[in-house]
Amino acid sequence: MNKYFAVETKCGHVGKSKCIYIWFAVKAENGKVAAAKAREFKRVKHHHKYAIREVREISFGEYIQLQLANANDPYLHCKNVQQQRRLNNLEERIEEDEYILSGGNKQVPNRDTAYLLKKNAIQTKEAIRRIQEDYYDDYIAV
Repeated sequence: MNKYFAVETKCGHVGKSKCIYIWFAVKAENGKVAAAKAREFKRVKHHHKYAIREVREISFGEYIQLQLANANDPYLHCKNVQQQRRLNNLEERIEEDEYILSGGNKQVPNRDTAYLLKKNAIQTKEAIRRIQEDYYDDYIAV
């Protein structure tokens, strides 16, 4: 049996380390499935760990009202940055993305890079050792 849910999602395409939170109406079996469906909607930051802020069950009337509100939301119908810039009061809806500002998305160094650095250090030590051996052999021969 399907229920109706309102899912608050983090939407993007509004600048680096910024986002807009939007409520989407979703029809699903439970809240977890509703959150998974909402994560795949356009403009939602799909791969962010905290892309879903809240999920709550709503009535059919609220579901229809939320769908109508989203159908009339000009931000959700923009096709490019130029259209987005023409929107009135969009700046008021934009918020700082706390997850990015907290450093929650730090990049992990590439394993290949670490391997190359280690290999380079070994080669450098080997070259120094060879130079010291040659110098030592020349010093003994004299």
